[in-house]
Amino acid sequence: MATLILVHGSWLGGWAWERVAPGLRASGHTVVCPSLAPAAPGVGLRTHIAEIVALIDRHDLTDVVLVGHSYGGMVITGAGYERPRRIRQLTYLDAYFPSPGQSAFDLQPVLRDACDAAAALRPEGEAWLIPPFGFEAMGLAAGDLAWVTARARPLSRATHEEPLPGPASGRPHPPATYLRCGGSPYFADAADTALRRGARLLTIEGAAHLAPLTDPERVGAALDRTS
Repeated sequence: MATLILVHGSWLGGWAWERVAPGLRASGHTVVCPSLAPAAPGVGLRTHIAEIVALIDRHDLTDVVLVGHSYGGMVITGAGYERPRRIRQLTYLDAYFPSPGQSAFDLQPVLRDACDAAAALRPEGEAWLIPPFGFEAMGLAAGDLAWVTARARPLSRATHEEPLPGPASGRPHPPATYLRCGGSPYFADAADTALRRGARLLTIEGAAHLAPLTDPERVGAALDRTS
């Protein structure tokens, strides 16, 4: 059994895993679902990486499986560079699979354009805030769409604009597993990159991007099987 730290994606919180976590705990895993720091001036990718590193250190965790969904892939990669000997595996769920020096916007320029358009609608002086958008295209039923929309919060632009810091010289990087959501169009390139770089690649056939919400049983089963 493993200690799984489940890191959510853009605009979401630890609550995004609440349909997945019970099944993993029932299988004997220890599961932690932190909510990353909310939008504020000065909050960026480095802030979120530091939060996950501090969580590992504070509880003296070892043999950790870090799971990152969507933007969470940026965060777990950075934490993997910081604490490689405490992490058994990095698991990417339809997520960014970055290299040092890359930002989320570098990997998905179309998202930068969409965020620029969304930010332009905010009051002057709040351009650093990116409001939630796009959930309508992510395969949610009407009730789930309303639930997610009510709970989603803006993010700081720096989370997607800051480049991923590189590892300290000589530190190994934990092995990676990439779980592609077969019904999602967003991270096919990331899955291909992960495979080329030696990650184990598995597909949850037909699953939409927000699979922790729309397909929690199969997400949980995949995490259980690969952790």
